[in-house]
Amino acid sequence: MKHSRGYRLRSQKGPAGYFWLSLVCFSGLVIASFLLFEQQIQDFLTHLNLYLPSTPSQKLYLALLLIALLALDVVLPVPSSMVALLAVAMLGSLGGYLAIFIGLCLGAGLGYALGAGYLRLLSGRLGLHQRQPGQLAYRLGTLSLICLRGVPVLAETSVVAAGMQRYPLRAFILVTTLANAGLALAYSAIGSFLVEQNALLVTLLASMVLPGVFIAGYSLFKSIRRHDAGQPLHGRFKVSYDYPVVFTDHLFDPLNPCLHRQLMAGHRGPVTVLIFADEQLLQSAPQLLEQINAYFANHFPDLHLQAPPIAVPAGEASKDSQVLQQLYSDMLQHGLDRHCYVLALGGGAVLDAVGYACATFHRGIRLIRIPSTVLAQNDAGIGVKNGINAFGQKNLLGAFYPATAVINDFQLLTSLTRRDQIAGLAEAVKVALIKDQAFFQWMEQQADALAHFDHTASRYAIRRCAELHLAHITGAGDPFERGNGRPLDYGHWAAHKLENLSHHRLRHGEAVAVGMALDGLYANALGLLSDGDTERVLHLLLKLGFCLNPPELALKDALGRSQVLLGLEEFRQHLGGQLSIPMLSRIGESVDLHEIDTARMEQALQRLSTQVDLVLTLNESCAQ
Repeated sequence: MKHSRGYRLRSQKGPAGYFWLSLVCFSGLVIASFLLFEQQIQDFLTHLNLYLPSTPSQKLYLALLLIALLALDVVLPVPSSMVALLAVAMLGSLGGYLAIFIGLCLGAGLGYALGAGYLRLLSGRLGLHQRQPGQLAYRLGTLSLICLRGVPVLAETSVVAAGMQRYPLRAFILVTTLANAGLALAYSAIGSFLVEQNALLVTLLASMVLPGVFIAGYSLFKSIRRHDAGQPLHGRFKVSYDYPVVFTDHLFDPLNPCLHRQLMAGHRGPVTVLIFADEQLLQSAPQLLEQINAYFANHFPDLHLQAPPIAVPAGEASKDSQVLQQLYSDMLQHGLDRHCYVLALGGGAVLDAVGYACATFHRGIRLIRIPSTVLAQNDAGIGVKNGINAFGQKNLLGAFYPATAVINDFQLLTSLTRRDQIAGLAEAVKVALIKDQAFFQWMEQQADALAHFDHTASRYAIRRCAELHLAHITGAGDPFERGNGRPLDYGHWAAHKLENLSHHRLRHGEAVAVGMALDGLYANALGLLSDGDTERVLHLLLKLGFCLNPPELALKDALGRSQVLLGLEEFRQHLGGQLSIPMLSRIGESVDLHEIDTARMEQALQRLSTQVDLVLTLNESCAQ
C-alpha cells in the first residue's frame, strides 16, 4: 500500500518532530489568549497588586502558602513556574528565592517518599505501590535527574521514579538540592528583572514560556546524546545484600527458633533443605545427626529435609574439583532449585567448597552457613568469598557469593580439639593488629584464658573478631576485592605458601600466625614497626600457643632459594598483577607496600628461624 509524500514525511519526523509542532501550537495558543483577553488579564493583575503583602506577618503567611503550593506540586496540578515567578514578584528577589528553593526541595522529598513507599497510604491511593522499578521505561540517571528539575510534569515524575528505583537517598538529596538551588536562582533572576521593568504581565507570560525553554533544552540535550555515535552504551545497576550474622547456642534444639526464623523469612509455603556437613564434625559429635533429624521432624511441614545430612571431606581436602563435582551431583539428584536452601555445616574449607557449589549451581542457590570452627565463626564463615584449590594454587577457582544468613552456634566449638580451638584465634589477632588496638590490648590481658579456651573470653573474642571483619567487608567499599588493597590479608602471603609446603599439616590459623610474625619482623627491619610493638606481637602469639618456627620455613628449592619467599610471586599473581602487602605501622594500623625488599625479608625469615628464645619457648608446640 502506497502512502502520500506528506504522510511519509510526517512518519519520518518521529517523536521529536511532533514535539516541536506541539510546542509551536502551544505558544500560538498562549499568544492568542493574551490578544483576546488582554484587558481582562490587566484588570486581574491590577487587583492582584492591591493584595501584595505589606507587613512581615502577611509576607510570612504568603511565603508559607507559596512553599506549600510548590511542595504539593507532586500531587496537585499546580503550575510551579507561575508560582515561582509570582513568589519573586510578591516577596522580592531574596524572599522569593528562599520560598522557591524550600518549596522545590520539599516537593522533591515528598515525591521520593511517595515513590519509595514511605507514605504508604498516599502512595497506595496514587497507585505507586503497584509499580516496580523494573517496570519503568528506563533507569533514572543523575544527569537526567538534574536536567528534569525545570521541566513541568517530568520534574515531579523524575523524583517519584527516583524513589521507586531506590536511588541512593544521600545522593538524591545532594543532587536535587543543588539542582533546586540553581533553578531557584534562575527563577529569582528572571523574576527580579521583570519586576524591576514593571512588567508583571510579562512575568506571567514568562512563567508559561520558561517551561517550554526547559523542555526544548532537555530535548536538545537528549538529541545530541542520541546522535553521538561515539558514545558507548552503559549498563549500570546496583545489587544490595543484607544478611544477618546470628550468635546462638544449641541451634538444633527444637525450642530454638533461630534456624526456623531464617529459613522461613519471606516464605509462606514449606521450605526444602539439603545439608552438607563436615565429616570430621559428624564423627566428633555423633549426636548431631539425631538432633538434626529431630529438629526437622519437629518443624514439619514448614521445613522439609530432603535427605539426611551429606558428609563432606574435612579441611582442605574438601576444596577439590572432585568434591565439587560430587556436590553438584548431590544437589541435582535431590532436585534442588533456586528456591531451596543448602545448609553448609563445617569449618572454613567446607564452607568455601559448598559456597562455591551454591554460587554456581543454577547460577546461585540459597545458602545458610553454620560455621563449626573458631576460624570459620570469626572470619571465613561471615565473608563473601568461596572457592576451591586447583593446579597447586590455593583458592584459584572461586566466586564472591554472600550467604543468606550466617548462624554461629558456640556449642559446635566445644567438640573441637584444643589445637583447632586455638588455631582460629590467629584471625582475631590479625584483625586486632590492623583494626583495633584496644582489642589487641584486651587479648594480651586475656591471653591465658584464651589459650585455655575459656568460654566467656572466647565468646567475646569470636564476636568482636566477626564484628571487625564484617565492618570491613561492608564498610570499606570493596566487598568483592576489585582493588589491590586487602588489609584483611595481613600475614596471608606467607601463610598460603606454608600451607601448601606442609601439605596442609599446618592449620590455616597456624600458618597465618607464622605469616604475621614474619611480616612483623620485616616491618621492624624497615623501621615501620617499633621494637616494642614487634615484641608484643610475637609475645601474644607465643602465649596463645602458636608455633612460630615450623620446619617449612627452612625449605629451599633446587636453586637454593627459600621456598616460603617464592610465595610473594604467587601472591602477586593472586592479586592480579600488582603486589600489595599490608604491613603494620603500629598496633591497630597498617599500610600497603607494593614492593618487598627480598634481602630484608630473607633476614626477617632467618631471624624468625634462629632466635634462641623463640625456639626454647616453642619446642613443645612445634612438635605437633
